[in-house]
Amino acid sequence: MGKKKYLIIGAGWSGATISNLLTKSGHKVKILEKENYVGGHSSSFYFKDVIWEPFGAHIFHTNNEQVAKFVQSYGMSRNYEHKVLTKFHLEEKDYLLSWPPQISELKKLPNWKIIKQELSKLEDVPSGDNFEDYVISMMGPSLYELFIKGYSIKQWGNNLKNLSNSFAPKRIELRNDGYKRLFKDKYEFFHPEGASPIIRNIIKGIEIELKKEIDINNVDEEFKNFDHIILTCPLDGFMNKSILKWRGIKLEPKYFDNLSENEKITENYVINYPDLNTPYTRTIETKHASGQQVRASVVAYEYPGTDDKHYPIPTVDNIYGIENNKLKNDIVNYFGNNVSFCGRLANYTYINQDQAIGQSFELFKKLTK
Repeated sequence: MGKKKYLIIGAGWSGATISNLLTKSGHKVKILEKENYVGGHSSSFYFKDVIWEPFGAHIFHTNNEQVAKFVQSYGMSRNYEHKVLTKFHLEEKDYLLSWPPQISELKKLPNWKIIKQELSKLEDVPSGDNFEDYVISMMGPSLYELFIKGYSIKQWGNNLKNLSNSFAPKRIELRNDGYKRLFKDKYEFFHPEGASPIIRNIIKGIEIELKKEIDINNVDEEFKNFDHIILTCPLDGFMNKSILKWRGIKLEPKYFDNLSENEKITENYVINYPDLNTPYTRTIETKHASGQQVRASVVAYEYPGTDDKHYPIPTVDNIYGIENNKLKNDIVNYFGNNVSFCGRLANYTYINQDQAIGQSFELFKKLTK
């Protein structure tokens, strides 16, 4: 097939990957990014002299060998084992336990007899159309109240029965195997400076214009010199329509200095706080993961509930997914067959970094077959 000119909106994992693949196959590519940096939600930066992640913890993990080899070829090669802890207060005592919960650790809790009784009554296969019912059927009401409910209300809002059960099996477990790493994927990495350097490497040499926000009102001027446009951005923003709902987060960093080079402030890279009396959902101290040798550290406190377009809201009736598909139809009607959609934001879907790259691989096959 002949070589084409592609305009790509967004420089996160999806936009960077599809740009790279198309460029290497001889096509002309230009990226437009509304921020003054690349990396999107996975971005990492220096806060003074310390690496931190302003949009939350991002550990790269995958079972997809093609994806693993791709990121490794651009510098994502430092092996890492990610573990998460949960901190809560129960009957006048503080607890710091593994996440996902381990039965062996739960036996130390003062209400273990009640928990054990509830677990004995559970069915072998969890059920329930909504998030709350599904999780309770997975671990019983006591563990749900202790580990899940408060955190989820802070993250998603009050009515958890409106949330789909679709993401619960991917994000929530109850373990009895002693395996304390969060992920079970074959490949797991954390670059010493986070994800941003890798994404910069992936798009090295590709034309990119930062601080360039594109929507339906000004896209024609940019698109006139191209054959095909790929959107990795939120489609409601692109169409200037306030149709979709998103759940955003804000991380407030606190800088600590006068430390030893290996000293940290918190007990772990990520600590969940499910108690509703704690306003943030978790703390993130990237120094645990980066291995950075520096006489300081940054602890970021993650507060959910902003209007930023970070996380799609998976409702039981998938109402926003349906609305996103309507937006796609409107955009296809405008561009004809000369438009594609890729990634978490454009597809309004809750996926990991490796899945965003995987979508780019599939789109590349479709565009170049």
